[in-house]
Amino acid sequence: MTTTLLERGVLVVGVDRNWAEGAERPGLVRVSGSVSEQSTWRQVTDEIRRREDVTLSMMVINAARLVVGNLLDLDEEEIRGVFDVNVYGAVRAVRSCLPLMLAAGGGRIVAVASVDALYAEKDLAAYCMSKGALLQLVRTLAVDFGGQGIRANAVCPGAIDTPFFRQHVEAASDPEAFLKIKTQRHPSGRILRPEDVASAVLYLLSVESLGINGAHLMVDGGLTATFDYQPPL
Repeated sequence: MTTTLLERGVLVVGVDRNWAEGAERPGLVRVSGSVSEQSTWRQVTDEIRRREDVTLSMMVINAARLVVGNLLDLDEEEIRGVFDVNVYGAVRAVRSCLPLMLAAGGGRIVAVASVDALYAEKDLAAYCMSKGALLQLVRTLAVDFGGQGIRANAVCPGAIDTPFFRQHVEAASDPEAFLKIKTQRHPSGRILRPEDVASAVLYLLSVESLGINGAHLMVDGGLTATFDYQPPL
């Protein structure tokens, strides 16, 4: 997503706990810290405010944490940890940055949720619950601030070939079989790429989607289009 925005000339203030070596790029302002810490968002708003020729007009909420287990497997600390990143991290981001958007006359917010916000996935109890809460966040933002020029929407990806997804695969008892089943469930016949999600996010950030607010867009290769997809023999 960062690369997509940078290629279009957008100044990006990005947040990450551990920036990879060589992540410096023209147009990218790196803030190191956890999305769950309020001090991180003070750094973000300070970076924006000190640039007098820059206004905050777009926000992509993309940080996520996943732990494997059902509600009895997970202890309370693990559940809180997932919500602290996936939900409260998003809340802190919006509470810190939304005033800057409103002062500039409005803006667009896109949260990266998941198909698990709408459909439960086995042994991902905390993750599913947190992503459902993220959908409600964008809906409330659309309702409460739509009249002030704010558009808030979400994309709901299925399986995407990222380190985050591969972590989930490796946690399976048989990673190879797990990945095969995941792939076969997609009518598209493949696990989607990060670029597929980035294109959908870019659409919701653009003027082409002006009529869309408080909505979610499925980006899952057809995964949730049917309850009983049978791959071709």
